Amino acid sequence: MNFRHMLGIAALAVLVAGLVASGAAVSGAAAQDSPPPTPAAYYGQVTADGEPLDGVTVEAVVDGEVRDSIETDAEGRFGGPGAFDEKLTVEGPADEVTFRVADSQAGTAAWESGANEEVDLSLAEAPAPPDDGDGGDGTPTDPGDESDDTPTDPGDGDDGDDGTGTGGAPGGGGTGGAPGGGTGGTPGGGTGGAPGGDDGETPGEGPADPPAVDDVLDLPAGASTTGAETATAAVDEATGTSSVTFTGQTPIEGITFDGAVEGAVGVAEYESAPETTGPAPGASVSVVEISVPESATDTPATIRARISADRVAAAEADPGDLRLSRFADGEWQGLETTVVEETGDAVVLESETPGFSTFAVSAVSEPDAAITVPVETLDPGEAVTLSGLQSSDEYGEVVAYDWSIDGDAAAGSTTEASFAEPGEYEVTLTVTNDAGETDTATETVTVAADDAPVAEPGLFSLRTLGAVAIAVVVALLIVVAVRRADG
Repeated sequence: MNFRHMLGIAALAVLVAGLVASGAAVSGAAAQDSPPPTPAAYYGQVTADGEPLDGVTVEAVVDGEVRDSIETDAEGRFGGPGAFDEKLTVEGPADEVTFRVADSQAGTAAWESGANEEVDLSLAEAPAPPDDGDGGDGTPTDPGDESDDTPTDPGDGDDGDDGTGTGGAPGGGGTGGAPGGGTGGTPGGGTGGAPGGDDGETPGEGPADPPAVDDVLDLPAGASTTGAETATAAVDEATGTSSVTFTGQTPIEGITFDGAVEGAVGVAEYESAPETTGPAPGASVSVVEISVPESATDTPATIRARISADRVAAAEADPGDLRLSRFADGEWQGLETTVVEETGDAVVLESETPGFSTFAVSAVSEPDAAITVPVETLDPGEAVTLSGLQSSDEYGEVVAYDWSIDGDAAAGSTTEASFAEPGEYEVTLTVTNDAGETDTATETVTVAADDAPVAEPGLFSLRTLGAVAIAVVVALLIVVAVRRADG
């Protein structure tokens, strides 16, 4: 093999190496530029035997894991097709989504990145309502009757005997003895005997019994309780306030009213929150009903509750996160709560309340808002789905998502946006949990200018053509050198 042949082979090798290197660069760039898949969204209607199901929860399940859930309205519908409508949102990748209603499979759908699909779900029959057990009513203990002391009958004095015979002596001891029957008899001088000395004693009185539970507490039908008791409020004449203390049948230890309240006060602890209120916010520790005299329903007061350490541990709660809430005006309202005592056995809380109804002790905290933007840079007019599904709450759940996208408002766990002009746009998400606590997150979305270079992965991208051109030039130089050497 002469020198000319060797140079030709070398030129060919350089050309092939250049093509291989450029192909690898293209593959790497294509892999690097691939955006994550866009979540799929689903909406539709749930029916049972042809009738819409109101107020049932629809769950989107992938590989046995619940990815999202939503509740149906009066027409059995969940979500909607609009960009700002709430939907079931499922992040991928995934093969299939199973929709579950009341623990029963109601339908399936294929998962596709960025899908906005309507699904109609159906059950053979409506799910049965939950069966609440009836709690037994507490029966007050009958008061112990003390026997009445019977007064001793008065002693009767014997009447004095009348004097008898001539000049008989006066009768002794009788009441006004009659004159002696003999001549010159002197009237008897005795007086009647005194009554017996024992006066009738006052019958004994036992301690006052608390009012009957059923007479004080008006609990919802079917509600089951774990404990209940009553007590009578006493007025402090010096301060003009009233207070009542309980014996520990429920976590409520006592109540101090801001004004004078007289009458029976009752408290009962539910096994679970009644249907009239729905679940308590956060991690529920106790739900109680407090009944007061009607005139005191809107009287401000301080409630003192003692929560055992076992209950705090069961809720996996920090004592400082415990809070009392009151159900009023159709919603749970948080009350300012203070930890006044903490021991190894219990935590004692005090809360100010403006009135009385159903109360809950639960662990609550602020939620954590998070925004997911699937791409770093957008083209003008390109749509992007913004997700708040990574937002979380330690004890409860996020119940509301409110977006501000370059000043425009939107709602829902996900929302779609696009921007017509290049630039940087601020996106803000505020999430609210079931305790009414909020948190806000902010992200910046970048829209590239129209003349910005756009990567074109493939055989004829700028990077590929550049690599090929360099290889060709090198090969030509080698060929020229070979020819000169032969000449």
